[in-house]
Amino acid sequence: MQQLQLTIDQDSQLLNDLVSTVRSPTLSRSAKLAEIGRILAHFDLPIEAPRVTGQLWSATELGKELGVSAQAIGRLANQHRLKRPAFGEYRLDQAASSRKQVECFLYNRAGRDEITRLKRTNEHEQAASRKRSGDRAAYGVQTTIETMQGAGESRDPVPAPP
Repeated sequence: MQQLQLTIDQDSQLLNDLVSTVRSPTLSRSAKLAEIGRILAHFDLPIEAPRVTGQLWSATELGKELGVSAQAIGRLANQHRLKRPAFGEYRLDQAASSRKQVECFLYNRAGRDEITRLKRTNEHEQAASRKRSGDRAAYGVQTTIETMQGAGESRDPVPAPP
């Protein structure tokens, strides 16, 4: 009888652990699954391991690869609505500056390729914009000089002595 009571108490404690793990606001989904698996192992239930879907890259890793900051990668992804299942997944990660877990988006192969494509497209657009701005600035200087000459003004800003 005492053995049966011990088993019931152990099972009750394991079930309490299971409920508190599932309700935990601080554990990531994968951490919850691992803990649930550990608890259910005591009940001799078959447990399927979480599937790994392929390599994932953080914004920091992509930023280093592309020569920009992680924030620039995040801004680009937000502008083009890339933070969705087709391009990666959200996961909880350890914050670099504290002990808190933070939600971050990890990019899959399609997300990595799209970020790379958008980064290169933006570089080309910025270079073209700089060229156009430079042309306009040069045009503006030339127009100002021509206007001054047309009005009879000297190119020399210092007046001639009397």
